[in-house]
Amino acid sequence: MNIKIKSYQWKIIAVILSFLTIFMVSYSVGVREPNHYDSGNISSVEITINKGSSVEDISKILEENDLINSRAFFKLYVYINNKRLQAGNFFVPSNANIVDLVALLGKGSFQNKFTFLEGWRSEQMAQILPSNIRNEFMVSSYTKDGYMFPDTYLFAEDATGDEIAKVLRQTFDEKMGTISEDINKSELSLDEIVILASIVEREAKSVEDKAIIAGILIKRYNNGWPLQADATVQYAKDLSKTVCASVQECTWWEKVSASDLAIDSPYNTYKIEGLPPTPICNPGLDSIKAVLNYKETPYWFYITGNDGITHYSETVEEHNENIQKYL
Repeated sequence: MNIKIKSYQWKIIAVILSFLTIFMVSYSVGVREPNHYDSGNISSVEITINKGSSVEDISKILEENDLINSRAFFKLYVYINNKRLQAGNFFVPSNANIVDLVALLGKGSFQNKFTFLEGWRSEQMAQILPSNIRNEFMVSSYTKDGYMFPDTYLFAEDATGDEIAKVLRQTFDEKMGTISEDINKSELSLDEIVILASIVEREAKSVEDKAIIAGILIKRYNNGWPLQADATVQYAKDLSKTVCASVQECTWWEKVSASDLAIDSPYNTYKIEGLPPTPICNPGLDSIKAVLNYKETPYWFYITGNDGITHYSETVEEHNENIQKYL
C-alpha cells in the first residue's frame, strides 16, 4: 500500500531530523571535548560529593567549579549510559571531558588528605598518618630521608604505609626528572645535592637566602671547612626519638645549646668535616634548586637572628659581632 506524505508532513520530518542532527552533534561535542581549552595550564580542582547526592546535585557542584560546560549534557550522558556516581573526595583535572569525569566519579572512594611539609623528617611524616600504618611507612623499602617529596597528597582510606611511601618516593623521582639537566651539569652527585638541600631547607627561609646559604655551604665543603650548621646538630639530637613515629607528643628540631655542639655524632657538622652521611630532612624543590643554582658571595658565615633575618659576614670577627648583636 502506497502512503502519500503531504508537503507539510515533509516539513515536520525535516525539522525533526534537523533537530536530531543538531542534538547528536552537540551531544557528541559535549561528551568528547574537554570542558576547558587551555591545555598549557592544566590544574586540578578538589571537590566533595556527599553520600546521597543526586545526579542533579552533582551536576550543580561540577558547574559551580567550572568542571562542565553544560549540566544538561552531563545529566543526559549519565542517564543514557546508565552510569552510577559515587560519593567521595576527588581531585578533578580541570580539562577532563565528561567521559573521563563520569569514570572518575564512578570510582567513589573517600580519600584522606595529607600535607607533608618541606623540612620534615620521615618520622614527622609518619606522625600525621593513621596510627595503624605509621610503622609500615617507616620500615618501607621506599622510605628514605631526603627522598620523600613533601607535598599535599590524597590517598584512599585503605592505603597502606608502604603505598604512601612509594608515592612520595616516586614523586621525588618525577620532580628530579624536571631538573635532570641541571643535576647532570652539577659537579655534585645527587646524594650530595640532596644532603646539602636538606641542610639549606632547615637553615634558610626565603628563596634568596637559600641560594646564598647554599653557596656558603658549598664553598665551605669544597675548601675542607666544617659546615657548622645548627640544623645538623638538631638532627643528631633527634636521632634518639625514632619511637616518635608511633606517638603524637614528640617535638622536633629543638633549639641548639652551646653544650649540644659537643655531641659526638657523624651528623654534628661542628665536629666533622664534609657532609653528614645522609640528608637530615626532606627538602622541597626550591632548596634543591638553590643548591644547583647557588649564589656566589664573599660570605663565609651566616646566622639567623632573633629578628628572623639572616645576617652574613665575611670574617669570623664580623660573625662574632653579629652573634653579639642579633642573638
